[in-house]
Amino acid sequence: MMLSTQLWSQEQTTENRNGWIFGTAVGASVVHLSTSGLPSETAPSISFPNFKIGKMIAKRTAILLYLPGSIYTYKGVGRQRDRGFEGIIPVAQHWITERWWIMGGVGLTFDAPAFYDIKAEDERKFHFGPSVLAATGYELLQKGRFVMDLQVRSHYGYSIIPEGKRTGMAVTTLVGFNWYFHNHE
Repeated sequence: MMLSTQLWSQEQTTENRNGWIFGTAVGASVVHLSTSGLPSETAPSISFPNFKIGKMIAKRTAILLYLPGSIYTYKGVGRQRDRGFEGIIPVAQHWITERWWIMGGVGLTFDAPAFYDIKAEDERKFHFGPSVLAATGYELLQKGRFVMDLQVRSHYGYSIIPEGKRTGMAVTTLVGFNWYFHNHE
């Protein structure tokens, strides 16, 4: 109890936020998918892999490569199976206050097979298109170079799948775990 109180009350400082950043997050999404000529689908989803890696370029700003992901059930050509609404998105993350940050970027969406659910060679196909991401987060606790935060993210993109143009929107709530690897001075 005492340890958690100390972690919660510890003041976050920009001195602890420098160098390289690696982060991962897990959470839940609501994914809305619409495909040309087919009924739209909206469903809850598990959200992973959600990795980010990059570097602080100023005391409150980082440039990162972000990999958002949400799993959905594909009901199109072939058997029903899990696929990912994912992306590779260069983003900028900026801390508005010592604990509250915002993030945004533009990159590549991909509709990809879930690695654990591939049963045939034709299920390995990736489909690509443009993507936009916006997020905000609040750092709940910090201990040295480790930070845990609560995040809300919106990811929009589309790709061309066998059935036509598939547009996706995922709104996600995540718990993030981030590590700062300090510059040696």
